Amino acid sequence: MVAAGGSVMPRTAERPGRARAAARGRELAALKRLYERHELRGEIVYRTMRAAIIREIFGGGERLQDRVLAQMLGVSRTPVREALQRLASEGFVENVPRLGLVVAEITSQDIEDIYVMRIALEGLAARLAAERASTSEIEAMTALNEQIAEATERGDVAAMTALNKRFHETIYGAARNPRLANLLDTFHDAVQRFRWSTLSVPERARETIEEHRQVVEAIRTRNAAEAERLARLHKERAKSVRLALYGQQRHS
Repeated sequence: MVAAGGSVMPRTAERPGRARAAARGRELAALKRLYERHELRGEIVYRTMRAAIIREIFGGGERLQDRVLAQMLGVSRTPVREALQRLASEGFVENVPRLGLVVAEITSQDIEDIYVMRIALEGLAARLAAERASTSEIEAMTALNEQIAEATERGDVAAMTALNKRFHETIYGAARNPRLANLLDTFHDAVQRFRWSTLSVPERARETIEEHRQVVEAIRTRNAAEAERLARLHKERAKSVRLALYGQQRHS
């Protein structure tokens, strides 16, 4: 968008057209209804906004005005403000001078920072799972990894990504530590903002299946130290691929 005098206005200063605004309103309303069906009453606005950012309904650097969002969602401004504050604490939103709250831009340093924490926590979850997992949970991990392999053969990246999330959530559940699981869920959602899944790289997808198998075997044999080491290595490799994808995206 060009301002008076020929200067180019930044993206954050642009206003979406009426059609785009209407489309966003419909998308937000659909997300809100989804969470309402699951009766997540205190979480509806927060989860709706977080999902909207992850799905790029609102792009990086875009201004988030509580008044406009409240109108779109059909709620008062108070829950919107609370949701935005919570999202800011999680790194999805940032406060920019003279603009206010905007969707946080993603940088290579963000990837590094997220994975430093995620690597440590994924390792801890695997260690605890090796100590606490039930037989049925270990069988579920194995079954999910087999389904990931089948989806990989089909080249179904969406299914691979969804199954991969369920695989890791099964480990989190087996760790018997809800606070740890919540932290890992937050970091998982944070990486979903990166446009490309690491599983979209065929070689990485095949490596992931084997790495999962090794982690599950360590959990099955109750080798906590090995489960932690393998889980950390798994995420270290994922980080390297994620950074490579980010570099390609920046230059595309």
